[in-house]
Amino acid sequence: MDKLQTQTKKESTDASFAAFKQRRSRGRLVLIGLILVFALPAIIAKTVLEQNWYTSGVTNTGELVEPRVTLQDFGLTAPNEEEWLVGYIAPTDCDSLCEQQLHYLNQSYLALGRNKERVTAVVFVSEGNTLPGAFNKPDLSFLSGGEQLSTKFAPASIVIIDPLGQLVMEYKSVSEPSQLVGQSQGMIHDLRKLLKLSRVG
Repeated sequence: MDKLQTQTKKESTDASFAAFKQRRSRGRLVLIGLILVFALPAIIAKTVLEQNWYTSGVTNTGELVEPRVTLQDFGLTAPNEEEWLVGYIAPTDCDSLCEQQLHYLNQSYLALGRNKERVTAVVFVSEGNTLPGAFNKPDLSFLSGGEQLSTKFAPASIVIIDPLGQLVMEYKSVSEPSQLVGQSQGMIHDLRKLLKLSRVG
């Protein structure tokens, strides 16, 4: 009888120990799972940043004009104080790339659709600099001021100007015709956002 009790007791102890080991194993799995849930995203983020696999998002393709500067600072006046301006600073010699830029400027303006009524596309030319008549597209206005603006912005740059005359965004001149499409698309994208957010113009 003692043998049977001892055997039963041993089996009971073994069963309890097995159950304890099973609970402990399950507890460890739960703990590891919790650690992974909370720690894994941080580990992944850290790895991505350290390996330079992430490129931060850009909300605009142009460069913000800083510090603040207005047309008035250059001694210039906006042709219409109620409209936004997309201004092209014409180089002294308008070569084939310049011709294409004027074409894309005109097309970009038209691509704004119903918003184009809020925008005027202008070409700032230097004194004594005349562009061939073929460039005089009806949707482009030609203004003096290229010489003054060239003291801050490189010729063949594009600038977005708000209705208050502040120069907001700059798109630096490109060197290859293949870059014109991307520049034009980026400028339209930025301008649409500005027009959507703006309470003026």
